[in-house]
Amino acid sequence: MQGSIVKRTLKDGSKRYFAVFRAGGKQTWKGFPRRKDAERFLASTVKSVNEGTYTEVKPLLLNDVFDRWLSHSLEVRLKQGLLKPSTAKSYRSMLASHLRPFFGEHRSDRLSHAVVADWVRHLADKIETKTMSAHFYNHLLNLFHSILAWARHPAQGYLAHDPMIGQKRLPKRQAERDFLEPEEIEKLLRAAEPPDDTLLHLAAFTGLRRGELFGLQWGDIDWGNGTDGGRLRIRRSIYQGAITTPKTKNSIRVVDVPQRTLDEMAMYKLGFPTIGEGFVFRGKNGRPIDSDNWTKRDFLPIIENAELRRIGLHVLRHTYASLLINAGESIMYVSRQLGHGSIQVTADIYGHLFKETSLAAMRRLEQQIPSNKNLTEEAKTAKNTVEQDGMLAGLSTEQGRR
Repeated sequence: MQGSIVKRTLKDGSKRYFAVFRAGGKQTWKGFPRRKDAERFLASTVKSVNEGTYTEVKPLLLNDVFDRWLSHSLEVRLKQGLLKPSTAKSYRSMLASHLRPFFGEHRSDRLSHAVVADWVRHLADKIETKTMSAHFYNHLLNLFHSILAWARHPAQGYLAHDPMIGQKRLPKRQAERDFLEPEEIEKLLRAAEPPDDTLLHLAAFTGLRRGELFGLQWGDIDWGNGTDGGRLRIRRSIYQGAITTPKTKNSIRVVDVPQRTLDEMAMYKLGFPTIGEGFVFRGKNGRPIDSDNWTKRDFLPIIENAELRRIGLHVLRHTYASLLINAGESIMYVSRQLGHGSIQVTADIYGHLFKETSLAAMRRLEQQIPSNKNLTEEAKTAKNTVEQDGMLAGLSTEQGRR
């Protein structure tokens, strides 16, 4: 297949260059303001037709593309269990708040790199003013890239190009996570009444996610031998009243539990025995407690009564991680207990804590080394010489840089 460039003069006197080609028995004209753009498009199109990769574009407004992606992709994956309800809710929110307002009225086949670049600049302003995090920006970029990849698929064919080329994700930034000190944990538990004190105790000393806590059933508890602790089998999660699987495949795990926590659970069970499906934290009907309602009705007042800063329940997960790290547990064990996808995830989140404990370990080791006060005169002279040589070497390096 070959095509041609046809020049036309419009009514307003401007020039327009049309790439004309025939594919699938149909002649197509596509106009450009510059001849070189028309030639570039025609060369690419001719190549794809001859290679058998050409897809006829069926342009739509991006608002319509978004609607079709929601019904034909997101909803299908949700029903198949390939997508968490919480993730689907997040995607819908990002689509409504950040993609529709900017791209909704653009035609899919005319979505240019320049339009995407303008959007990215708009988001950069938000990042600069700290009204958007780099982490959220990357999620937004990933979502838009995924939607456009779906729209480019031959089954859809709403655009043939990738306007996201060249847009890079921002590097991960290690953010220090908030956590409670031991005395703050004590204040929090003292401010809570049953059954909330047991729930908070379990959160602080097992590191379970919110959905995992409220999805826990009595049958998930291995009580052990009564002296050396036991285990929790994490098999489900609760999101907005719906029972689902835990966050990732690594989140389906067995968590070691200290004996004092099991004793707390045993005493709690006397007042809240098994009903129905056996949820540990339940209402009178046996159904699991609604975590959103519990947070507003119970958790926030407890925080206020404990005279602590306003925190979320997830802070207790970070608290648990900090307790393990300060106790000298390995990063592999911490990662396994928390149900992270990899050790790297644990390192990204808690790397600063491991660094602090490493420095503390070196200080403790240093205290075991005999003091320099007992050095002989010869050793002192050698030490001073080495230190002086080091200073001179450093000075020489600095002068070389200058």
